[in-house]
Amino acid sequence: MSLCTHSTFEGGGIAIWRIEESAETLYAMLDTTRYDEVLATMSHEARRAEWLAVRVLIGQLLGADKEVLYQPSGRPYLADGSYHISISHTKGYAAIAYHRACSIGVDIEQIAPRVGRIAPRFTHPDEAAYIDEHDEEMRMMYWLINWSAKETLYKVADNSVAAEFREVFRIAPYGLNQQGVLDVRCYVSTDEGSLMRVHYRTFSDIVCTWVVCGEVN
Repeated sequence: MSLCTHSTFEGGGIAIWRIEESAETLYAMLDTTRYDEVLATMSHEARRAEWLAVRVLIGQLLGADKEVLYQPSGRPYLADGSYHISISHTKGYAAIAYHRACSIGVDIEQIAPRVGRIAPRFTHPDEAAYIDEHDEEMRMMYWLINWSAKETLYKVADNSVAAEFREVFRIAPYGLNQQGVLDVRCYVSTDEGSLMRVHYRTFSDIVCTWVVCGEVN
């Protein structure tokens, strides 16, 4: 596996790996057979590799092959409670975020123009006002970062209301850079909205966003 980035901060960090091994090789890296049953339910090699890559990444960063469980909502957590975690994967990549004390979220997305087809479903008119003034390539990057940011916030909200991306999460205007911080007003539990800070970083073929709950301006 090839580490793209591992950024640490007080209490935790985020990491992205490029998956270059087969599922068989990744499973051998874990040195266990306790995943045989769950892997038998996965017919696609790529899905098996992504699933295993996350476990390898957790083991390498957190020092042990920790058991990952899931809430009824699908939100992952560690059986030993040592860290809050979030998981994401896309074609050829896996990512985790971890924090000792705070809920955390991470999302990675492939850079591809198809995001434009769904942009109206998650883009608030206030966001469209600053995105639409740019050319097609820039609009695609804004859409991808905003989509990823809202996916990340949905993960930490763990609330069905948050599925209404267009209205619930509103991202303030920002200048597009290789990395930065987004100010997002979140209307999940209050009419006034709470302010969240979402970090983003762009790579040659993916974008990544992450958020630590409790981090505000």
